[in-house]
Amino acid sequence: MSWGEVQTVNHANSIAIEKCMANKGLTFPRASQDWSALAPLPDRRYGLWAPADAEANGYELPESSQSKDVQAQEDALGPDWWQDYRACFKSTKQLPVMGVNTSPDQSVVDRGMNESFEALLASDEFKSVREKWLSCIQDGGLAANKDARVLVPQFPSAGEEQLEVAAIDVRCKESLNSVQTLADWEATKQAGYIDDHEGELTAYRDKVKKVVAQAQKLVTTVGG
Repeated sequence: MSWGEVQTVNHANSIAIEKCMANKGLTFPRASQDWSALAPLPDRRYGLWAPADAEANGYELPESSQSKDVQAQEDALGPDWWQDYRACFKSTKQLPVMGVNTSPDQSVVDRGMNESFEALLASDEFKSVREKWLSCIQDGGLAANKDARVLVPQFPSAGEEQLEVAAIDVRCKESLNSVQTLADWEATKQAGYIDDHEGELTAYRDKVKKVVAQAQKLVTTVGG
């Protein structure tokens, strides 16, 4: 599922949960938010790389004002509300969210994405890219985060210093073409997986289309 498709399914599921909450005489603020306005999280598969993301967010994940408002509304409703919400979430029949790695049970898409990623991390190409990036950030006064599997330096908590670290990190990746090199290598690996699992992937996509169609129908007829 694309980001937009995932949000369509999330919207449909929130409408279903809202009905359960209404039966308890409770509101469900999340259901009435503008789901189409929710922006996808930054792609940091190999680490932070986009200058705009680095400048705006550093290594923090961005949160929209709408998401903050909804969270504040729901938090203000108190612990009893959350208990009722959890009960409704558990009892309400929901459509499957078929994004990448959104379920404990791996789909054929998940397996392909995870296998190519693990192969990349074990490759000589990744080792070479990482060594060049490490040399560059060290020249900039940074050190690698030893616990990170991808290209992430050590960085301080949110604030100006973190943004400065992010700027050095991203400049190194840009000058070395680090992310494009890794993406190209992984894309080649994924192409082979697609060829080997074409039938399974087609069947999975057909299932996705049916789920999205169900979600769109519910959103259109009930959600307005």
